[in-house]
Amino acid sequence: MSFVIILALAGIIFISLEVILPGMIMGILGVLLCFASIATAFTADDLPAAFLGFGGRFLLSTIILLVTVICVGIWLKYFDRMPWSKGLVLKSSSDGKIESLNNKEIIGTTGQATSDLKPTGNVKIEGLPDTCYVLAENGFIEAGSTIKIIQVDGRTVTVRQITA
Repeated sequence: MSFVIILALAGIIFISLEVILPGMIMGILGVLLCFASIATAFTADDLPAAFLGFGGRFLLSTIILLVTVICVGIWLKYFDRMPWSKGLVLKSSSDGKIESLNNKEIIGTTGQATSDLKPTGNVKIEGLPDTCYVLAENGFIEAGSTIKIIQVDGRTVTVRQITA
């Protein structure tokens, strides 16, 4: 009887460790240990008199399975509330929106190419981030050239060289 309980407890511990040490190895071992404890419950000879016979062994296996499911469920529900798990659980959230540029406001804005655009590169344009990559319309624009925004498609900004 004690061997069956040890196998079941080891299975619960291994499944619980899967949360901390991901990779499916601990989880698979835990599930195998739980199934081994259930199989051992049907084949063990040292069970108390209450668990002799098929009905008692089936009851013991059901108890092992229910205790495993309940323990793992409680572990998963309250794991993030434990003080030592704060570094393992991500608390920040996102609303799922990506910041995009307003097309009508920046089309026609002029600036200067800070690097060669072959066809992409860095530019300095008021209203755009400092590290904004843009796409040259004609394929190549030299650094230092004056440019103008002609199209914005999502996060892709297309520019044209302004000739004096």
